[in-house]
Amino acid sequence: MLGYLLTHHRWIFVCLLLLPVSAVYKVFFYVRNKIVFWLASAPKLHTKRVREIQRQIRQWGSRETKRFMCTGRPGWLTMCIKVGRYKETYQKIDINLHDVLNIDETRQVVRVEPLVTMGQVTSLLNPLGWTLPVVPELDDLTVGGLIMGCGIETSSHKYGLFQHVCVSFELVLADGSLVWCSKVNSFACIVFKALKVLGSVLVTKMPL
Repeated sequence: MLGYLLTHHRWIFVCLLLLPVSAVYKVFFYVRNKIVFWLASAPKLHTKRVREIQRQIRQWGSRETKRFMCTGRPGWLTMCIKVGRYKETYQKIDINLHDVLNIDETRQVVRVEPLVTMGQVTSLLNPLGWTLPVVPELDDLTVGGLIMGCGIETSSHKYGLFQHVCVSFELVLADGSLVWCSKVNSFACIVFKALKVLGSVLVTKMPL
């Protein structure tokens, strides 16, 4: 009976349950993100959160029998309708990095964590009269996902793909080490590798 209703009368659940819950969820996180940015609490917590990620990876590396790693982000938060069954057997790494850290108006650079969405970035930049050189079209796309996924092909003839507008990256490598890399420092080669490995490293912070 339930299967029949979900298949043939799904609008009932969408209108009476999913839409109201989605609206409340979006309002809650919109207010939450604004408060966190105004209080400037995210930069103070960023280092602690990154160390927790490093701890999880080093703990994974110390085990004799290793499973593949993946992020602990639940499937219902992703943009793909495919159910990620692989997360049931992979080692999940919890990543609590979803805040805009700061906006440097002098350098015109915004520092963000990987789970920041396009909606968060544009809502903060629009009042300043700014925008990113390359803006993917969906608000729920995350910065980290766009970097690893080549910006879902959103591109600019002048600026390139989304990852090409990033100034630098803070990365946690598979051994748990933390590196800061840009196009001009000693870790420059990692930048270009990070854009192609589709998740083999964890991007923890990037200036756009």
